[in-house]
Amino acid sequence: MGKIFIAIFVMVGIFTASTLYAANLFGIVSDKNGKPVATKVTLKDAKGAPVGDPVATDKKGSYAFKDIKPGSYVVVVGAKDERKLFVGPGETRRDFSLK
Repeated sequence: MGKIFIAIFVMVGIFTASTLYAANLFGIVSDKNGKPVATKVTLKDAKGAPVGDPVATDKKGSYAFKDIKPGSYVVVVGAKDERKLFVGPGETRRDFSLK
């Protein structure tokens, strides 16, 4: 009985820790008229180093970065549009409108 309790306690702790320290960043990239844009989205850490591979928006302009650490990032949309943002634990949505 004691071993089962310990196993359950450890599993709950692992699940809680992974939930607290995991983040997802997602959103939509559109043009100035609100139409979806096909482009590349790159995520960089606060020091400018790439975080994972760039992602391409889909036909609806959607992009997503999954299972990243919460923290400060720079999002590069297209070739030059850079935006600083903070990604908290859980889900963070940031939409971008290109000019």
